[in-house]
Parts: sequence; C-alpha cells; structure tokens
Amino acid sequence: MKNFIFIAFFYSISLSAQNCNKGDDLSQLSGSSVDAAHCEWPQQKAHWFDELKTPVNKAAANKTLTQIENLEKESRKNYAIKGGILKMAFGTPSNANTYFGKNGLLSYDLNQGFYEYFCNNNQPKVNSEYAIVFRAYVNRPFYGIETAYTFADDNPYYEQYNQYNGKFIALCNFLKLNEEKIKPNSIKGYYQDIPESTVKSGNRSTFMTRHWYFTKTGIQPLVPVTRKQYLEALLVYYDREAMATAQKIKEIETECAKMMKDPVKFPQLYENGKKNLVVRKARFPDWQKKNEAKKAIVQQALKENSAEWLSQPAVVKPQKEIFYFKNYYGSGSNEYVNVEVDYADSLADAQKTGEFTFSGFWDAKGGTKLYQYNPDYFKGSETNPTKPYQIELTYRYINTILGKSLVENFTENFDFEGVRKLLE
Repeated sequence: MKNFIFIAFFYSISLSAQNCNKGDDLSQLSGSSVDAAHCEWPQQKAHWFDELKTPVNKAAANKTLTQIENLEKESRKNYAIKGGILKMAFGTPSNANTYFGKNGLLSYDLNQGFYEYFCNNNQPKVNSEYAIVFRAYVNRPFYGIETAYTFADDNPYYEQYNQYNGKFIALCNFLKLNEEKIKPNSIKGYYQDIPESTVKSGNRSTFMTRHWYFTKTGIQPLVPVTRKQYLEALLVYYDREAMATAQKIKEIETECAKMMKDPVKFPQLYENGKKNLVVRKARFPDWQKKNEAKKAIVQQALKENSAEWLSQPAVVKPQKEIFYFKNYYGSGSNEYVNVEVDYADSLADAQKTGEFTFSGFWDAKGGTKLYQYNPDYFKGSETNPTKPYQIELTYRYINTILGKSLVENFTENFDFEGVRKLLE
C-alpha cells in the first residue's frame, strides 16, 4: 500500500536449547518485544530520518513517533506476547516531502513487525520476515482519498509549467473521497479492507488491514470544491492543455522535418517523414478549435449562473472512462488513427471538444462530490513542516490465532484518543 524504508536483515536466532519438530505449533512459546531505542540494527537506525534533513526536523519526528510507540506499549501492559518478537522501527517514505494542495509537510512513519517463531533443524528460530504489522503514518495522505484526475505526463500541469515543484494546478489537486472508509476520530471504529468473515481460519496468504484516521478537531482538513472553483479550474486546465498540445505538435514537426531534409538523396525517408507528419498530427484533430469551443462553454456557465448556483458543491462523473474514435487522415479505409480521450462525460463530448468538456454537473446522475485540502487546516506548515497535522494508524494481520490475538488486543486497548491529542 505505502512504501516504508525498512532494511530487512535476514537472520535466525536460537531461542533456547529446547528441541522442536518441523510443523510444531510454536504460538504458545513466550515472546518479547524490542522498542525503537534498542533497535538491533544501529546502521539502519542511524538513517531513519535522513529525508528530514535538519536536526530539528529529525528530533520532532522522533518525539512524535516515540509518543505513539509508548501508547502501543501501554496497550500491551496486560498482554503476554507469545509465538514471536515485536520489533519497532521508525523511518520516512522515499520522499518525505508531501503536499496537501499547496501546503507542504514532512511525513514520517512507525513500523512494528511481528516476527514469528518457526522450527529449523529441530531448533526454534525467529523468522526474518513478518506477516503481522502495526504502522503509523504521520502527515501522509489517507488511504481512501484519491486524486480525482491524473495524467501520464504531469509536467504541463505543475503550478509552474514544466517545472517540478511538487505543486499542481487546481484541477490536479481535486480529490475523491470514499466516505465509507474515511471517518476521522472514530475512536473505536475502523475501516477494514477485507472482512475477516470472508477469510478462512488459518489462511496465511490473505492480509487484512484495519485503518484508523485522525485529524484536528474543530476544523475540516477537506472541504468541497464549489462549482465556481471547478469551472475556473477547467479554464486554467484548458490553457495548459493548449500549451502542451502545441508543444507536442512542434516536436512532431521537428522530428519529421529531419526525415524530410533531402528528398533527392533519401526519397523513401522523405516519404516516410511526410506520412509520419500527417499521421501523428491526426491524433490531435482540430485541437485549437476544440479548445476554444469548450472554453467558451465554461465561460458562459460562469457568466449566466447565479452566485448561489455557483457556490454549490461540484458533483462530477464518478469514474474515469476512456473513449476512442477514428479520425481519417486520408480517403482509404485504413487511413485513420484511433484518438483516445480521457475524462469526458460521453463519446459525443469526446469527439466534439475532447477532454474535460463541460456538459453539466452530475447531481441527478449518481455523481461524486469533489473535495480539496483546506488551506486553513494546514496553516503553519511553512514554518513547522514536521508538526503532525494528520495521522493514520493501520494494523495488518492474518486470520491465525496470533494474528487475531494481536489485532484484537490493539483494537480494544490502544489509546486512540491519545493519538488524536498529538494533533492539537
């Protein structure tokens, strides 16, 4: 689901002088835990927070994760670990810089894996991998929140055209929210991706994960996108789309011109270049005319509708649909290209004016509401990017005696309110 910098050291440690046989159930052997401060891999520990750059940032992240770790320890004060060892580690994703709209934060994680015992050469050993794991994600986008619109080539849609800075134009920051999953601050409630009732007892190959979400109280981190904001964002997108298409056309013309340099010396290359030019440009039929036409539709909607109508939430087509149609560049039956159009409401819109043609909102058609990150919620992130603004806890487990025992103890005894208070 999410990447975590965690270097696996493959090893096995003898537990005791007692013997065992392959296939023995070692789940009742006494277990133990190793906290982050006593991590057995000092070389790994030394680089946990490299992505956070400054000593101040590293210290702040370590403090927050240690507080969460202590809450986890407290949840086990009456729980006897059996069948393996719990090992704690901290870290960051491969790029700790995370943007919530235009607000940048630094993200960091906690990872506690349960390394089970197994029998090897008649001796109990500690597995080098884990199937059961507790994680805390600080300042990461929640699982269940998706960017509404994505593109294979993001470069034209950065805030600064073709200049990566981690920030995008408004349309690329709009979000779709699965409200069944995301219920912040529901202390005992959680979202589970796979119901345990569907997994056979003893199944070790199916992982189930419980998710808890925490945000600050009194202010929403997400707010609906208004119709006006959506329509204005479309106008910005149309300008960027025109710039990107013009750049693609220029590249096509430049490449084909190189093939057509010397028709006398290289007649076949010349003919290939000539055809290439026609065929490749055919993938962008009447693009300038279409771009101006759909821009006029949106400008008219902004002009003719009331302020009350424009202030309503933007409800759009719930799922991306890709449309294809043929554009003939010659009179022959095979002289056509397939034009692909994403994010259109219908094939007619795709053919007429292309991507993001506005043909009305989807309130009465089972549409989905668009959201965006609330900049007021993330105030102060510029000066204190490691401060916790939102936290997601996850507990991945398998349907075994140990898996169920650990996850149920956590669910029943962990101080979830203590995590929420870290955001105040």
